[in-house]
Amino acid sequence: MTPRGRRVAQGDGAKRPQHTVLQLVGPFDLALSLEAAAIFYPREGPLRRALRVAVRTEVGPAILEVTQLSRDPARLDVRLSGPGGAPQLRRLAGRLICAELDLRPFYRLASGDPVLGPATAALSGLKPLQPASIFEAAVIAITEQQLSMAAAYRIRTRLIRRLGERVEDLWLFPGPDRFADTAPSELAACGLSRQKISYLKALARSIMAGDVDLESMRRDTDAEIRDRLEALAGFGRWSVEHVLLHGFGRPGALPATDVSLQQVVGRYVARGGRLTAEQLARSLSPFRPYDGLAAYYLSVAYRRQDRAKLSRDARADP
Repeated sequence: MTPRGRRVAQGDGAKRPQHTVLQLVGPFDLALSLEAAAIFYPREGPLRRALRVAVRTEVGPAILEVTQLSRDPARLDVRLSGPGGAPQLRRLAGRLICAELDLRPFYRLASGDPVLGPATAALSGLKPLQPASIFEAAVIAITEQQLSMAAAYRIRTRLIRRLGERVEDLWLFPGPDRFADTAPSELAACGLSRQKISYLKALARSIMAGDVDLESMRRDTDAEIRDRLEALAGFGRWSVEHVLLHGFGRPGALPATDVSLQQVVGRYVARGGRLTAEQLARSLSPFRPYDGLAAYYLSVAYRRQDRAKLSRDARADP
């Protein structure tokens, strides 16, 4: 039987934290981006204003902390408690906060639009935060196939605590080796279907065998990534676009077959009617190559409004 979550000691490196300051191009609001990331999943505790996450460096597990120094231009304080050098620190932090994405061209495109203009003004500095690895993004996509995001989140929580590693008070997401080596019955106990277990184990084994290198795809074009992901079992159109947007940080990736997204965007552009995948893509085409980012902004705007309404209604109850 595969042992459940393992505790990892950080060693002497934890006594010598690495530190750097990231200077980004254009605006970025870390607290808003953390709020937006959390709004899609069950609430766990108060909203955070700083990012603190367990990461896997080239020499072992560590804890990465990011806090905001200024918003526009964006400057962030980054610290790594554990093994790892400054270049890796900057690279890991940059991936998590989508550092290479400059929001200013997107805002210029959206500024005159009656729907997206107000949304970008209200959400200025918002970026879709990314997991530390493409493998984690792929696991998220597979677990969320044909499930509510809340249900998939609970499944991933069980997977992380069964297969992951504890680093201080945080959990390190399990690598492909853990998925490859874990018995299907243990994965099923976390809530995964037989089909999704098959997809995850096939992906993990391909990575372990060296047949698939997800991280090397960061250098590829969107079209090249789509071709390579679609060749993998379990990666249809929705999953590929999801990984492109939330794993690779490509703002033009649009999961147009997402039913929830069709409904949300339809509320803004079709008087509340649900759009087809083709209608959704067409409605956001004026914002290319940021149409996936435009959809994300509208989703966050809608969920914030919905949550605010629920909060007001709760306060109004006797």
